[in-house]
Amino acid sequence: MDQSEAIRQLLAERRALVEKLEALNKENRQLTPEEQAAWDTLTQQVADLDTRVMAIEDAIASEAVAVAQPSVQQNSASLEGIEKRLNGLMEKLESASAGRRTAPAFVRDLGDKQANRDRVTALRGWLLGHQAGDEHRAAAQRARLNLASNNLTVRLGGVEERDNSTSNTAGGYTIPQGFLAELEKKLVLFNPLRSVARVIRTESGNALPIPTIDDTSNSAAQGSENTAVTAVDLTFGQVTLNAYRYESLVLASNELLRDSGIDIAGEIGALLGERVGRKEAAEFATGSGSSAAQGIVTGSSAGVTAASATAIAINDVIGLVNSVDAAYQPNGAFMMHQSIWAALLKLQDSTGRPLVSDYINGNQPKLLGYPVILNNNMASTIATTNKTILFGDFSKYYIREVGQLELIRLNERYAEKYQTGFMVVGFRDAKVVQSAAIKRLTQA
Repeated sequence: MDQSEAIRQLLAERRALVEKLEALNKENRQLTPEEQAAWDTLTQQVADLDTRVMAIEDAIASEAVAVAQPSVQQNSASLEGIEKRLNGLMEKLESASAGRRTAPAFVRDLGDKQANRDRVTALRGWLLGHQAGDEHRAAAQRARLNLASNNLTVRLGGVEERDNSTSNTAGGYTIPQGFLAELEKKLVLFNPLRSVARVIRTESGNALPIPTIDDTSNSAAQGSENTAVTAVDLTFGQVTLNAYRYESLVLASNELLRDSGIDIAGEIGALLGERVGRKEAAEFATGSGSSAAQGIVTGSSAGVTAASATAIAINDVIGLVNSVDAAYQPNGAFMMHQSIWAALLKLQDSTGRPLVSDYINGNQPKLLGYPVILNNNMASTIATTNKTILFGDFSKYYIREVGQLELIRLNERYAEKYQTGFMVVGFRDAKVVQSAAIKRLTQA
């Protein structure tokens, strides 16, 4: 039996299993223990088939690379023939779309899997630079990525490649999810504001004015017959978001880049995310707002002053919540350093019972029923005039991103150390656009 026939048979078996999974869930109800056991068994069987198909696919892909040597361009017609043959074998499988349960996520179009492997291999080839091999060049050709380009622009939806001498972009290439996932995960981990603030993305870096208004002190009036209504003017404000440059340089040894056992794309993505995330976190917490991003602490408005300079009482926290207009409280949350949170957890009444009793709620701590966001760039000690706790609607804090993160590969600069540099450059700004929505607790 040849490889194409083997793939066809495995696909037929997989379709039959998926049909059984759909039948189990067609009534969209809670499964019985017996049905759940059958579901789990079928899911595992589909996973096993998926592994077998992928193994055959990899074998065929390896043959394609072997055919491509020694010159990918000279044998492009042969590669295209093999690719057409592969695509002819890739049958689309549809997962169950109705109801709470669906067929397993790995029941996907095999052509998509091949394309994703090409993207991963092509990105590794780009990271390797002059060390890229025939396998990387073949994948880059299929993925339409220019390995000779030293610049990539990284965005949430993918990347575009750009030559050093021109601004032309080449479409059709999407960055592998491993890189983006690590980049975004580290950005949010090191800068918790990204998970609650409003993020605005613009293509150009021109000053971006944001109109603001706080009309919470105004209300309608009761009218009477033949009496003109009194107009209450709206008072608008404005904040302007600029574009400040954030940059960092990561050095990687060429031995590390060449090691195929290392997920170098994920590692580079994680490192860049950490570097940018740390800078953002510091600026977005306490930045001055003068020729720099405005920190959320800096942009918040005065809420309450604690009764003590060296302690926080539960009444201080209640007062902080009450200082925020009720219109903003439904989306309210607390923000503080983890050391301040630890101090609150230690608060006890006269009998030794904790005053903060709702601090365990899965992975999300809570205080007075509101989420607690830990931001270790805020004040870590309870001391005179320190701004220790924020409360409010953090969606009124705007983060502006200009364009995409630009990733630049430096091949020659660090060659004497047998290293390659990867520099990331991005443009950011942030400001509180409605200071009344976010209040702070200040120690006496």
